[in-house]
Amino acid sequence: MIKLTTENTQRAIERCKQLRPKVRFVADRTFSVISANNDNSYTVRFDVRGNEKFGECECKASEKAMICYHIIAAATVNIYRQSLKRQTA
Repeated sequence: MIKLTTENTQRAIERCKQLRPKVRFVADRTFSVISANNDNSYTVRFDVRGNEKFGECECKASEKAMICYHIIAAATVNIYRQSLKRQTA
């Protein structure tokens, strides 16, 4: 898993805004992201340890410890889902 920080996510955020991939909820903190470039689907998972947030994707960029736009797309949905959970709790 790759630690998510403001510094290492900026480039992927811009790419995600451009490509706007589709995200599907799979399970708690697990998402399927359909590539904006083809029909490939990548599983993205998140974890929180203390105050640190981590993410992983099955794509080649993530294998090289890079933050990909798939992680950012799924993170956007994850943040929204987590905020809804807090509101109903």
